[in-house]
Amino acid sequence: MEFLKYFISLLVIVDPFFAAVIVSTIANSVTEVKSIGKGATLTFLVASLITILFGEAFLKLIGVSVFSIKIFGGLILLHMAFQMLQAHKPKTKHTDREEEAVYEKNNISVIPIGIPILFGPGAFTTLLIFREEASTLFSMLQLMLAVLSLAVIIYFSILNSLFFSKRLGPTGIGVMMRIFGLFTGALGSQFVVDGIKHLWMEGQ
Repeated sequence: MEFLKYFISLLVIVDPFFAAVIVSTIANSVTEVKSIGKGATLTFLVASLITILFGEAFLKLIGVSVFSIKIFGGLILLHMAFQMLQAHKPKTKHTDREEEAVYEKNNISVIPIGIPILFGPGAFTTLLIFREEASTLFSMLQLMLAVLSLAVIIYFSILNSLFFSKRLGPTGIGVMMRIFGLFTGALGSQFVVDGIKHLWMEGQ
């Protein structure tokens, strides 16, 4: 059950299908799609594993409570969710300058496809929270397995980006984004509630 929680939560936040649609609009050949897919997947995987392995130590170093991260991360997810429910691209995933970089095609597999479109603030804070909650070695292994499984989906989503874009169309993409927005909003609300509850109990 922990694996499913980690995997589904990260899937709706990372939203590899959104990244695939972006790639489909700029890639000119299957070779270029494969190159972007490999680079973006590797970027996401490395960034995620670094967060899992060293994120907890970083929080302790700067003296930040994981419950504060839960509240802030939850607010980020809620902000993303409201935009996704309107079928708008979440602005927390990229800036206007990064969007311009997509069309300039300068190593876009790393920036902005890998970071921040795939591995953005939402994914970063969620991984920090899940790492803190993973109190046993088995839980941590399940979290890493969820990340590895998601990396596989990211690669194959980008690899089949042209197919997804043609099959789904603007309407299908909008419906999928709204569904993912519901899950993202629910997860963000839970993070905020948990964070406030624990900070309140610590203050009593």
